[in-house]
Amino acid sequence: MGRLYYFLAMVVIGIIGTAGASSCVNLSQEALMQAQTPEAMQAIIEQSVNYPKLYAIYAITGILTLAATYFRLANAGMNKFLTLLMFVPLVNFFFMIFLFFKKGE
Repeated sequence: MGRLYYFLAMVVIGIIGTAGASSCVNLSQEALMQAQTPEAMQAIIEQSVNYPKLYAIYAITGILTLAATYFRLANAGMNKFLTLLMFVPLVNFFFMIFLFFKKGE
């Protein structure tokens, strides 16, 4: 997988994740405005989020990201076990940028 395809894959996966996550949340601004206490707001938020669907979307986008990184590492001639760096928070963002700029074989 070349640099351009890796970049496009990350953009598409990000769009899928964002669109999917936003479809799981059904918040009404009017309902939040009528809530008088923080506890009432928390109850409205908990009722409006579909957590199983949200977790499934996060799992699917995570698996797609790992697969794209694995194939990009193979193209760059690097050790494929570096894919495990994607599980470290914040490192995965810089790792994605590094793989975009790293030239392949």
